[in-house]
Amino acid sequence: MIICLIEFGVQPGMEQRNIETVTQLMKEVAKIDGFMGKETYTGRNDPGKIMTVSYWRDADALRAWMRNKEHLDGMKLGKAEIYSNYTIRIAELQRERTWTRP
Repeated sequence: MIICLIEFGVQPGMEQRNIETVTQLMKEVAKIDGFMGKETYTGRNDPGKIMTVSYWRDADALRAWMRNKEHLDGMKLGKAEIYSNYTIRIAELQRERTWTRP
């Protein structure tokens, strides 16, 4: 499994535009074979920081998304108008444990 962690800030006044853009992109990413889901969080210590974590079956699935036209257009829009900063980290899951109280 590949995990993509994106930390970013949104320009003041662009919060709604960010939500609209992400909503449209979620419709598109759902079509990518190997996309397993996405979660979004706001920073507890830094409420201006937003983090998204997306899960991918493999590197090929993530690569397909990175080449998707709508995603490429969304990234251009984000850099030009919406985001104040971002950091992207790509990681490969090496181990997973699950525990549930009996």
